[in-house]
Amino acid sequence: MEQDFTIKKSNIAGNGVFANKEIPKGKTICFLSGELCSLDEVIKRVNEGKEEPSDPLEVDDEEYLDLDEVSRTFNHSCNPNSFIHGKNELIALWNIKTGEEITYDYSTTMNDNEEKIVSAGRELWTCKCNCGSENCRGIIDQFKTLTKEIQQFYISNKFMPDFMLKVFG
Repeated sequence: MEQDFTIKKSNIAGNGVFANKEIPKGKTICFLSGELCSLDEVIKRVNEGKEEPSDPLEVDDEEYLDLDEVSRTFNHSCNPNSFIHGKNELIALWNIKTGEEITYDYSTTMNDNEEKIVSAGRELWTCKCNCGSENCRGIIDQFKTLTKEIQQFYISNKFMPDFMLKVFG
């Protein structure tokens, strides 16, 4: 069976994941995978230099997936063409064309426990955004930092993980 995507150089950042064929709106692209870890374990790995602060994906309150290489390669966009449903199911937000980079909005997965992270001597992860979309926000940050309009779009359409819908929905 042919895989729906391939990894190659991205204009957004490093490598990205690109569609090998058209992916229809609503289709599951893949399940992001990796090792399930607590926030405490993620902080420990980052402090020991074994993990980059940008690598883990928050999948529940203080629970993260230490993403494998392929899952870590999906880039962020402020105008994404996919979203995460459930814990880790990546779904096409609209029809994705052959050759198009597959992206999701990292901010829709970010509700980190600031108090615990700061008390461990770390800062909340943020990143300058290079997605190049017309509506680029210029920074990737926690969901609560998005405008109310953008938050409402994601919440009302359920274009975000279940744990985030419980907190913000």
